[in-house]
Order: sequence, then C-alpha cells, then structure tokens
Amino acid sequence: MRDVWESIKEFFARDWTPAEKALVILCCILLGVIKGFCLAPIKKGISCGNNNGNSYVQADDGCWAEEDV
Repeated sequence: MRDVWESIKEFFARDWTPAEKALVILCCILLGVIKGFCLAPIKKGISCGNNNGNSYVQADDGCWAEEDV
C-alpha cells in the first residue's frame, strides 16, 4: 500500500505541461458530468420537447383532422 501511495505522490509532484493540466481538468469535469447523469433521479420520466400544447391528433378513423376554413 505504501508503494502505491508513493507512486501517487510522485505522479502529482512531477512537472506538468499546460496540455497535460488541461487534459486532467477536462477529464475530471467530464467524469463528474457522467457521474451526475448516472446518479441523478429521473422524475416523471424523460421527455423530449417543450410541452407547449401544440399537438397533432388523429381522428377515430385514423385520418388527420382537417380544419374547415
């Protein structure tokens, strides 16, 4: 266990390039987003759309309802 701890200390104590720092930060952020999606409770199901009341409803015979103009 001590060897693992020492290797972790050595890994974080070394010099980092800006690209490596950015990749580590990006990976941590994306891991947090994925973890949040997995742990978040789904309430009332998942729906796509804004539910503003616009809808297309078919009549009983299976045809689209047409408005009389």
